Amino acid sequence: MRAIFKSIAIVVGIPSLLATIYFGFFASDIYVSESRFSIRSVNASPVTAGLAALLASPIGGGGGPDSIVVSDYVHSQDMLSQVQEKLDFRAHYSDNTVDHLSRLNEHATQEETLEYFRKRVDIIRDSSSGVFILRVRAYDATMAQSLAKLVIELSERLVNNLSIRMEEDALSTARNELQLAANKVRTASDVLTSFRNINASLNPAAESSALLGIVAGIETKLVEARAALSEKLAYMREDAAEIITLKNRINALQRQFRLEKSRVVGAEDGQGLSRLIENYQPLVLEQEIAQQQYASALTSLELARIEAQRQKQYLVTFVQPSLPDEAVEPRRIAKILTVMVFSFLLYLIGGLMWSALKDHIGR
Repeated sequence: MRAIFKSIAIVVGIPSLLATIYFGFFASDIYVSESRFSIRSVNASPVTAGLAALLASPIGGGGGPDSIVVSDYVHSQDMLSQVQEKLDFRAHYSDNTVDHLSRLNEHATQEETLEYFRKRVDIIRDSSSGVFILRVRAYDATMAQSLAKLVIELSERLVNNLSIRMEEDALSTARNELQLAANKVRTASDVLTSFRNINASLNPAAESSALLGIVAGIETKLVEARAALSEKLAYMREDAAEIITLKNRINALQRQFRLEKSRVVGAEDGQGLSRLIENYQPLVLEQEIAQQQYASALTSLELARIEAQRQKQYLVTFVQPSLPDEAVEPRRIAKILTVMVFSFLLYLIGGLMWSALKDHIGR
């Protein structure tokens, strides 16, 4: 029996005594600053009316993949580098006033410092609500709060940069399409203006319609003159003055008719209005298509801008980092009891294994 008590004193008593001495007299006080934040996006919501419309909020939707990005960023080397630059992380956690077991080694490597940083800055994400719980442990209350604020500030900057990058990527394609459409409109307008200057014609189609009206009028007058000539030849001689006048009028109308008609259908050189219209219509059609493409690209740009704004991410801190007024860690009694329990369990497991080994050897 004495041997059992002696072994218990060695296996359980010594670790418990060391834990009592360390946590009771040497372990440094740890201040914990806690805050909560979330990543939200502006999502379009269906139109509502009445009380539902008054209660509807424009902020909705969790951050999704961006939440994972923020979690990884908080524990990244980039975060540690910026924290070190602004708060001198190493100086605080390797201070001589901190106990040796908790202190950061002054000559710690970059990887060791990052591992130490991850233990002091804890971030937990609630997958159901998308809420982040940030807990920062430091050996000074002000340092704990300042470090928590800095981590949130840097995380918010990351979210904003990601949103700006996503917005620029979404809008750049639409802007390029708009620029291409504007260039097409400019080119089509230049070609059409050049055609009008070369042919001294603003609108061959409209001019052709006007000429057709003139030709139709001349043809009507020619028909009337011929009818009058036929009527008068029935009772007058051909050398009569009135007959000669009618014939001269008919000849003049015929010449005018041929001249105006040649302007419409084209002379032998093929440069009539019909040829101009044939070359003019494709240019007008190309300009109209270019203008429609420009209008469509302008609409697409506006839609892309609205969609980019709708998908924009925001880091919303709804519980600001607290300034602890007392050290809540280490939980000294709980730590001592934990050492005692684990030591006793280790003693029981070791005893069972030793009994099983003796039984095996005895056989």
